[in-house]
Amino acid sequence: MVGNWITRIITQAEKIKTAIKKRASKEEIKNSKWMSPCCGSNPILKSSIFNEKELNTCPNCDKHYPFPPRQRFDHFYGANNWEEIDTPKLADDPLSWPGGVYKKKLASARKLTNQRCSVLVALGERDGIKITSFAINSAFIGGAISVESAEAILKACDVAIENKTPLLAWSEGGGQIMFESGLSLQGMARTVLGVSEVKKNNLPYINIYTNKCYGGISASFCGVSDIAFAEKSTMIGFAGQHIVKNQTREELPENFQSSQELMRTGFLDAEFHRKEINDKIMTVLKILLKKNSVINSEQNETSENSQSLSREAS
Repeated sequence: MVGNWITRIITQAEKIKTAIKKRASKEEIKNSKWMSPCCGSNPILKSSIFNEKELNTCPNCDKHYPFPPRQRFDHFYGANNWEEIDTPKLADDPLSWPGGVYKKKLASARKLTNQRCSVLVALGERDGIKITSFAINSAFIGGAISVESAEAILKACDVAIENKTPLLAWSEGGGQIMFESGLSLQGMARTVLGVSEVKKNNLPYINIYTNKCYGGISASFCGVSDIAFAEKSTMIGFAGQHIVKNQTREELPENFQSSQELMRTGFLDAEFHRKEINDKIMTVLKILLKKNSVINSEQNETSENSQSLSREAS
């Protein structure tokens, strides 16, 4: 009887195993043409979101997915209208992690992104204005800022000052990289000093928060910009929601750390869809740089409004 009972259990277990599909590997998920839905209940084709028309945004709910730096520069400047700036190359793994674990992570991230570190720097031209910019790639170890990443940001500051251009930053990621401990933390102060030099030279500095932006990134060079924009659906903070909730033991307000809520509380100057934000950036830059076309247009609009009010009053 015991033998028959065990046999039946084993038989049922085998049937269950065959009924349950094998869980997909990370490689299979990456190469699949389908992805989990951000809205609704049905899986969606990656090609319906990750294309030049939608710019890695959901056409239904406006969720913004990561936009790699080179694609972002192509979208902002125009293809072949910008150059990638070489940034300082530093020794890997300054703390010599056991088993080469950090070196392996760096090698994997570099192969995946074709970048040396999480930050890429570009110099290009749009609407006749030369602009220096840098963007963080969240696919590179979560967009974490290493010593080399901080040096890349400082290089962007130097290029902006040398070429007398505005500085743009597209910021995302979780903060300073843990594998470099206090060395990476120094990058917070150093990048703030670099940005301060840009501002001392009367050059505009605009930071654009992109989803998600936390930790030492939001607490350093992002927070000292002249203008703070965000792409829609961006989450911005220092510690993440779960950490804050666990520490405070309180229910968090609705839309906590969302760009929409930070707009309401005055932390951001504006939030825009990725499809329109480039034009908004250029409008602000032209005003800050006192480009005649924008200034004259605004003066004409003000003058027309004043004349209209005068006519109504008379």
